[in-house]
Amino acid sequence: MKRILIILFILLLTACNGNAAVEQLKENYPEIKEVAEQFPESVQEKLAAPTELPFEPKNVALTYAGDMPGNPKRDIIHTEFIYGDGVGVNLHVTTYHNKNSTWSSDGKEMKTVKLKDGTKALIDGNAENVKQIRWEKDGVYYSVMLIKAPKIEKEYTIEDVVKTANSMEY
Repeated sequence: MKRILIILFILLLTACNGNAAVEQLKENYPEIKEVAEQFPESVQEKLAAPTELPFEPKNVALTYAGDMPGNPKRDIIHTEFIYGDGVGVNLHVTTYHNKNSTWSSDGKEMKTVKLKDGTKALIDGNAENVKQIRWEKDGVYYSVMLIKAPKIEKEYTIEDVVKTANSMEY
């Protein structure tokens, strides 16, 4: 009996080891599960997704770029969850998996914002139709970018993007 409980406990820990936000996306969108499960385990472990969005998504996709396009078993440079509202607003949540990733500000002073865990994020875009922040956490680089069509009247702010970043599950 003790042995059965230990095995069940290990199985439970293994099942709970994943990222709940990513697991929910895989459950709700079979095409995301299909793409994600083709990635090497090291990439799957680093997939990150938010739990709060500035709009209600009508569609979600998982894309990637690698050193050999179309082959998810090779080195993956980045993965990206793209959320769309169906009328002109998209949110891109990108994880850069390449260990040689770095960001340069091209010598210009960039504004920053602090995430709830104290991480400093660079404000990379704060135009009327594009809001973007990027940051590094535990050696992995992330970006959240909101793009809206000019015809969309609703205004979005950097705070909307920060709120999304703060809800990220790594």
